[in-house]
Amino acid sequence: MNGANFRDFYQKALIPIGLNDLYHYKETSEHKHTIPTHWLIALEGQLKDLESEFYTWIVTIYPSDANGSFSWNTSCYTSSIYNCIHQAYEHANALEHSGKNGKLFTTKNKEDVS
Repeated sequence: MNGANFRDFYQKALIPIGLNDLYHYKETSEHKHTIPTHWLIALEGQLKDLESEFYTWIVTIYPSDANGSFSWNTSCYTSSIYNCIHQAYEHANALEHSGKNGKLFTTKNKEDVS
């Protein structure tokens, strides 16, 4: 998806960043001047077929502050494309669970989040 997608943008969760994830973010981020306090997990839909109004979905994680302020062009994770919102939602739930435990960027999740 290119650019901001605020028409079909559904915030799933705003969760505090755990210490392990914050360390990983600081080590790998190009935006070292801004240290986020939270992750904003969102579902983003894009109209794929105008005639049938068919949407595809991605799960995106943005670094955020405690108020939910974020920059749409600084995502730290974007999933593959889902043809079903329910599958995207399940993926977002799994990411939320890992994030709440401060393990979003652990070895177990490396194949899912990088």
